[in-house]
This record gives sequence, C-alpha cells and structure tokens, in this order.
Amino acid sequence: MLSAGEIAAGVRAGALSAVAVVEEALEAARRLDPILHFLDELDAGTALRLAREVDPGGPLAGVPFVVKARTPPESPILERLLAAGAIPIGTATRARPGPGSQTYGWNGREYTRNPWDVSRSPGGSTAGGAAAIAAGVVPLATGGDSGGSLRIPASFCGLVGLKGTYGRVPRAVGRSLGGLTTAGVIGANLDDVMLATSVVSGPHRLDPTALPQWPEPILAEGPFRVAYLPTLNTQYAVDPGVDQVIRDRLSVVEVVDVPLKLLPTDDAWQVLSALDAGRGASAAEAQRAREVRDHNHTALADLFEVVDALVTPTTLTVAHGYDQHNENIIVGDPCWAFNVTGHPAVSVPVGLLDGLPVGAQVVTPYGDDATALAVAKRLMVQLR
Repeated sequence: MLSAGEIAAGVRAGALSAVAVVEEALEAARRLDPILHFLDELDAGTALRLAREVDPGGPLAGVPFVVKARTPPESPILERLLAAGAIPIGTATRARPGPGSQTYGWNGREYTRNPWDVSRSPGGSTAGGAAAIAAGVVPLATGGDSGGSLRIPASFCGLVGLKGTYGRVPRAVGRSLGGLTTAGVIGANLDDVMLATSVVSGPHRLDPTALPQWPEPILAEGPFRVAYLPTLNTQYAVDPGVDQVIRDRLSVVEVVDVPLKLLPTDDAWQVLSALDAGRGASAAEAQRAREVRDHNHTALADLFEVVDALVTPTTLTVAHGYDQHNENIIVGDPCWAFNVTGHPAVSVPVGLLDGLPVGAQVVTPYGDDATALAVAKRLMVQLR
C-alpha cells in the first residue's frame, strides 16, 4: 500500500485512479478480514461512489481509510476527511463496552488479530484500524484516545499514533467535562498522520472550543535533549526487553537525567472518565482529580524547562494474546497520565522484540505537537 501522501499526489497528477485505489483496498479487505477480523462493516458501494466523484485537488484525494466503529456520522473528523477527498471503505472493530481493558478488538464473533502474529492482539480500542493499516489494506484510520486508544494499537502494530494536545481535533460531542479524549488518526507513515491531523484540526460548529487550525508543521531536525523514564508508576515494571530496545534507539538523541515526580493518575482518570460519561463524581473526588492534574502539569512544565521531550515506553510489553486483555490490564499504563494532563503524545515504532514491534511514546509541552513529532521522527524505525 502506498502512503496517503503518495496516493493523493498520484490522483492529483492523474497518474492514479481513485477508483482503482479503492478497489484494491476493498479487495484486500475482503481477502484479509476472514483472517484478521478487523472489519465491523464493509461499505463497498459508498466507497466506490465517492471514488468516482472525488475532487482530485483535495489534499487526501482518493485515500482509502477505515472509521472506528460507533463513530457518529456527523463527527467533524469524518466531515473534514471526506471534504479533503479521503474515502471511507467501512467501519473497523473496537473493544466491546464494559471490560476494564480496551486493548483488543471484537467484531461480534471473533477477536481482531495482529498482522505481525495472529495469536496476538492489535491493541485497542482502535483495534481494527490498526490491524487494517498494519496489513496494508489502508494507510489511515480514525480513532479517539482517552487512555491510549490511538497509541497502544500503534505500539502493538508498529504504527504511528498521535494523541494531539487536548482539543487538537474537534469532536462531535464538543468539549467534555473531564477533558480526557482527543480524536485523531493512526497511520503507518508519520507524514500521513501529520497531514491528516492538520486537515481535520480547528474549531467546528459542534466543538467551537477546539484549538485553532493546526498548519502542517515543518519539523525541526534537532539536536534534541530528552528525558527517559521506563515507567511512570513504580507499581508496574516495563518488560526488560522493551526497555532495552528503547534505550538502544535513544542513542540518536541526547538523554538527560532529570528527576520527575508525577502523582499516580489511576484514580484521577477514573473520576474524569466518569464526568465525561455523565456519571458524575463527588466534590471531594473532583477536587482530588484536579489536584493531581495541577501537580502533574507543574511537574511537566519544570521538566520541559530542561529537555525538549519526555520519552517513555508506549506499552510495558509487546502485544499480548488476542484474548488476554484482562490479564494485561496495565500494559498501557504509560499512556493514561497524558490524557489527564492533555499533553501531546505520539507513539512510533523503534524496533522489534521477539519479532513484535516496540513503541516509544514522546511527550512534549502543552500545545507543542510539532516537537513531539520531530523527536518521534528522529527515533522512529521503519519496520517493514
């Protein structure tokens, strides 16, 4: 599969047919879904109609993508991707509502599988989108991230997942009470993710409090100074192999030993999630969540006075078994903290462990998504 940028450039130049590109994606989906179970629903008729009608001048003209299941059809991210010429071929699996861990996908009959190893999970909750990209069916997928749902599947599948600064991409439900979830995209190519995020950014009538439109940045080349923390929570240890893969890759930047003491965010996340879902919280719980958020904001601000970025493992292990999500509930523990604070965080592949991708998470100051992507691009390893 070509990158989204390559497809759009080919369609604009007349060297590629949007219909042919979409037909190829549909054929790959039909062939691979019985093995990987990444589809919630395929919509070939709509996809081919949109391909025939596409404006070749759009920044994503002819680019096929999959939509995370249960995404509202009026979502700004869908509206803007369509306006840019991107073409949805269907909806992709996500986790069932309810389980404590969302690091898997389910199509109603089968668990979604990881193309790197079909005995493993592709992560979640943007499970089907990650599997479809890793299998080469489409270059992009939509998702949302309230606790790692873009970054965890990116880590498990060797992809790029960007949780922009809170509000980077508008949402159909508008500004939430807890402020955890940011809509976004996942892709195999960092430049594609950056382009698509720029296209869908900016305030919308359904979310007028979203951040201003984000121009696709020109990334700095460094040098970069980073802090590395193998874990944010002393209760949970990173797999030594994952830690070593990341440490080896950090040789391309300057690593600075800077102390960082973040308060645990598990309880605060639960309270903020309850507020987002309209379940409410006691005044004492809400106050404690605010204290945790404020403390961690200040601690990170002090850290970023010294370094350009904080690097952590995205997940504490490589991909777990496709049906072992409840046994591995803390695998995405490094992700939650930055939903609570709202900082930009991007996961990129930095190597392999036992044949499976290892992801590193890059976190930067609030609003400075461009530096997160610049450091991530420096660290990223193209696995295939």
